Amino acid sequence: MTKEINCSELAPAAKTEMPDQEYKVGPRHPPKEHQFKPGQSGNPKGAKRKPASVAPDLKAALECALNKKITLKQGEKQRIVTMATAGIEQLVAQYAKGDRHARRDLIALADKLGVVLMASQRQVIEQALAQNHEAIVVANARRLYDKVISPKPVFAPPELLDDDTQEQRKD
Repeated sequence: MTKEINCSELAPAAKTEMPDQEYKVGPRHPPKEHQFKPGQSGNPKGAKRKPASVAPDLKAALECALNKKITLKQGEKQRIVTMATAGIEQLVAQYAKGDRHARRDLIALADKLGVVLMASQRQVIEQALAQNHEAIVVANARRLYDKVISPKPVFAPPELLDDDTQEQRKD
């Protein structure tokens, strides 16, 4: 024998309002005429609306400008590339000429995109630091390390420090 459950039985019992003669005005109990009416907001005028952000429009304009196609002339050849590609090529060319601002921007961009700048040069670097070169680098590092941090003094065992014989101590 199953008993059917009525949904109204599961809902918590609604607060029964006290009759007007029992309602006491006091802290946290404002008079009935000053309480919010059902469905009325506590701030009917509401907060001022924020102006629409221009960020989405600027982002769309930037994407549109970077995706425009342009024609680059290199000698007698012509290539059609996007403005973004042309800008990155120009940044790399300025970096190659030694522009310090281009170097800063290129390193930051490569780091952000996860591009390893010296990947193609890894084998050349490893050959340059052959075993005999590594010894020079390690010796230089130790020398520089000793300038920054003074080495701990070496203490000799007590039998080496005691040069005086018993006869000399009595005198």
